[in-house]
Amino acid sequence: MPHVNLTTIQPVELLEALKAHQFLAPYHLTFCCDQDGGGLRYKSRFTACGSPRQHHFCTNSCLLALEDAVGRAIAGNRPVVFQCSVGLLNFAVPLRAGDIPFTCLIGGGVRDRTIDLARMESLAADDGMDAFALLAEIEELPVATVDEVEEVARKVQELVPSLLARNLHSQIFEKTMQRLTAISGISTGIDSADSVCDLMGLISETLGVLFDISKIAVLIPQNGPTSPYTVKGIWGLPRDLGAISGPKALGIFPRDRAGSIVLQEDECRSLFPGLDVSQATCLRLTSGQTIHGILVLFDASIPPREELLVSLVTGKAATQLARMREKEKYSSEIVQARELLTMFSALSRTEGKDRLNEQILGMAADLVDASCGSLMFIDESGAQLRIESALGMNLHLAQSMVVQVGTGIAGKVAASGNPLLVNDIEKDRRVGTPNRPRFKTKSFVSIPIKLREDTIGVLNLSDKKNQGIFTDADLKILITFTDHASIMIERALSIERADILEQLSITDHLTGLYNRRFLKRRMEEELARSIRHNLNLTVILIDLDHFKIYNDLCGHLAGDRALKRTAKIISETARQMDVVTRFGGEEFCIILPGTSKKESIFVAERIRREIEGEGFPHEENLPQGRLTASLGIASFPEDGSTEASLVKAADVALYRAKSEGRNRVIIAGNSAGHHEHNVHFKSVLNLS
Repeated sequence: MPHVNLTTIQPVELLEALKAHQFLAPYHLTFCCDQDGGGLRYKSRFTACGSPRQHHFCTNSCLLALEDAVGRAIAGNRPVVFQCSVGLLNFAVPLRAGDIPFTCLIGGGVRDRTIDLARMESLAADDGMDAFALLAEIEELPVATVDEVEEVARKVQELVPSLLARNLHSQIFEKTMQRLTAISGISTGIDSADSVCDLMGLISETLGVLFDISKIAVLIPQNGPTSPYTVKGIWGLPRDLGAISGPKALGIFPRDRAGSIVLQEDECRSLFPGLDVSQATCLRLTSGQTIHGILVLFDASIPPREELLVSLVTGKAATQLARMREKEKYSSEIVQARELLTMFSALSRTEGKDRLNEQILGMAADLVDASCGSLMFIDESGAQLRIESALGMNLHLAQSMVVQVGTGIAGKVAASGNPLLVNDIEKDRRVGTPNRPRFKTKSFVSIPIKLREDTIGVLNLSDKKNQGIFTDADLKILITFTDHASIMIERALSIERADILEQLSITDHLTGLYNRRFLKRRMEEELARSIRHNLNLTVILIDLDHFKIYNDLCGHLAGDRALKRTAKIISETARQMDVVTRFGGEEFCIILPGTSKKESIFVAERIRREIEGEGFPHEENLPQGRLTASLGIASFPEDGSTEASLVKAADVALYRAKSEGRNRVIIAGNSAGHHEHNVHFKSVLNLS
């Protein structure tokens, strides 16, 4: 807002008196005065050359021409008529009456009848403008001759002293000072208002009382300047006056038009159909370039001098609104950031890919208040999307659904890698498809899930619980969430791949049992535990008898099948606590934690008996007429205290079982008595 010194006669007041004379109606007027340090200072709401859109076609030469004319007018104490570089006609009238704070009156805003088209084209090119648009603006200005402008300037020089002599504004000045004092008094209240409601109540009371305005309303944007505006009566009107669209609210003010706008009866009826008003003065509540609202004063005539005071009030209100919005935004961002941190922390503790997917979908839905959704991932072929987690629909049904990448809504999002926010699925040109019955609303959002630059899936959310539409703010927070969630997904995939590789590295591919590598590691772990807690540990080695003969007679495929069936028998016969491995070839090994030799004999005999009783194809051709197994047992601590020593002891016992006739269990030990104990045990069980 221009600086206004209210301790002397106001330029705007003298301008208003001058504009009341018909011969000055076509002209824009301003005053100028000397400025400390040189140059001129202008005191009105008009630009120096008289056009509200000066920047469209004024150049530095315009200002030089103006300063030259003012200098000549003051030096010669006579009116001077001059043309700017564009060809507009202007006048400068020196003022030397009283202690007025300005030295010259400038008038302009009219043009000569002829227009230099070449000059227009050159100016347009210099400023990067459309020459036709510039010409159209110039042609809108009033037309006058140099003689007519000189006559107007002469009349102004005669008129100003008489106006000032009448002291027209003494009463206005006194009233203005009273209002200014009142406005200064309520400034603290404006700055300390805690809510929009309190602030608008204070503003409406100030304007209503000081300027005798009977009806005031305010238009507040719901989510940014272009969103719908809520219309609230704040003085002399019902509270709830409905809402109007953002474009319609912003359309009140023509582009590049500063200051207030006065709407006539037809325009008022269009914007505020429920109100019986004939006129409305609209003022933007702006801070910087942001519109925080629009103040509407109904059936009130606000002269320029009072508009300056009103703008003091609205300016303070806009600044406070900006503070409130910033504080609200900051508080919202803090709450949102905390919520996201809590979610990310929870995701980091989630174990298992399926549970993680379920958590991600649920959290995303909570962030935007959605009641339905799905989390889809691209399969290994890269051609299809499959639902891994679903909300608001049967998961088994959802998982049976397949979407081709590049087709359908989710498929196109996966192919493009770009998020999609739709307010109405049937009207949006990007989609344009009938809404499906299972969805309650027509608004949805689809977000690509990316690992670095590669899209691996799509998050879909629909049906806000309040039946509303998804917003840009929803889209923004979901993108932030999915960017972080993708890190958790990548970690889960890495763990899954690592688990698979680890499983492959410790598993025998034929039988599915753990392999010798795993046996060594697990044996060392169990030995350490047994030593630490003073526990027994037993190892059983199992070898199929005459398996090479069986393999040669029946073929390798039959041999592989026999090994698989043997592995299954051992796994099902051994206890749940035991660790079953394939030791190599036709050999198997079992670790029995916390088990003594005596206890392990029953396990070993049960396994031997099950293998002996199993019917293997063509086993009748073997020397013993059936496929059997020999078993050797060794225990910690008596037979060894390391993995190697225990396995060696069990292997020696197994060799003895083979040499003593096969299809039997032998316990490790060097003494003959120990061996006799084993034979005696076998005879008692009638196993020979």
